[in-house]
This record gives sequence, C-alpha cells and structure tokens, in this order.
Amino acid sequence: MKKLVTLLLTAALAITAAATTAFADNTETTVYPTTTSHPPLHVTYKVDPSYTVTIPTSVTLNATQPSTAKVKATNVTIPYGYRVEVALSSATGFKVKAGDYNGAPTLSYQVTVPNSATPVQNGNPVLTVQSGAENKEGETTLTFKLTGDDIKYSGDYTDTVTFTVSIKAPQTTNP
Repeated sequence: MKKLVTLLLTAALAITAAATTAFADNTETTVYPTTTSHPPLHVTYKVDPSYTVTIPTSVTLNATQPSTAKVKATNVTIPYGYRVEVALSSATGFKVKAGDYNGAPTLSYQVTVPNSATPVQNGNPVLTVQSGAENKEGETTLTFKLTGDDIKYSGDYTDTVTFTVSIKAPQTTNP
C-alpha cells in the first residue's frame, strides 16, 4: 500500500510540474546603502606649557678667582617654535654696595656665560631653551668676577640680581 501511495503522489507531482509555466520577475529592486554620513568626530588633547627653572640663591664673590653658579631649565614642554628664556638684571648695574645709603662704597663685577668674554648686559638672556630641545632641558654656568676696582673700605658688599623667566614666541623675519 505504501508503494501505491508513493507512486500516485509522484505521478501527481510530475503532471503538475509539467503543466506549470514559470515567469521571471521584471521589477527593480533598490538596495539602499548600509552607511550614512554623520558629522565628523573631533579628537583633541590639550597639553599646557610647563617648565622648571632652577637658579642659585646666592653667589659669593672672590677677590682672587671667579665664582660660578648654574642656571638650569628642565621638563620644558612649550608650544612648537617657542623658547624659554632666562634673563638677568641688576638694579645697581652689576655693582655690590657696602651699605644701603647714598654714597655707599661700591665694587663692580661682571657676569659672563660660557664661550663669551662679553659681560652680560642688564636684561639680556643667559639661558635659552627651544621647544623640542633634547631631553627637554638646558643649562648654563654663569661666571661672576670682580672687575678689579681698588678695594678701599671693609664691609659686607651686596647686590640683588633678578632672574626673569619667560616663554618667547617664535621670531619672525620680515620679507
């Protein structure tokens, strides 16, 4: 009986398939993009300028030989093209005074930087560190030397030297 049912079903299927006409679908199918445009994403990171400058707290002049002091800038992180400058100035014009009164005796001294015999002038830089400097640092050794004034009076001779630290913009050239 199973054979008979199978035979009849197969015959019915064959007759139906032979009599059926197939047609192709001629409608267009539109495929939409899977991505859409969005405003761009801006990624930012801010690095604030920073640096550490170490200056001496005092220098003792010596009548027989020059005295030295180191000035150092470390961890210099500043904008591209900029520089850290350390300038030096003396209110007395690089003279130590034996007292804080008008007419007090003075002795002249000069400050020089390595590889220069020319004394530093009031307000001139003694150390410059460019952005991107190797190891992010720079240093110089200042030499303080009495200029040979004839010492006539005893006493404690003093002067105050001011260090000014600033970040300088790139220098521009005029065409």
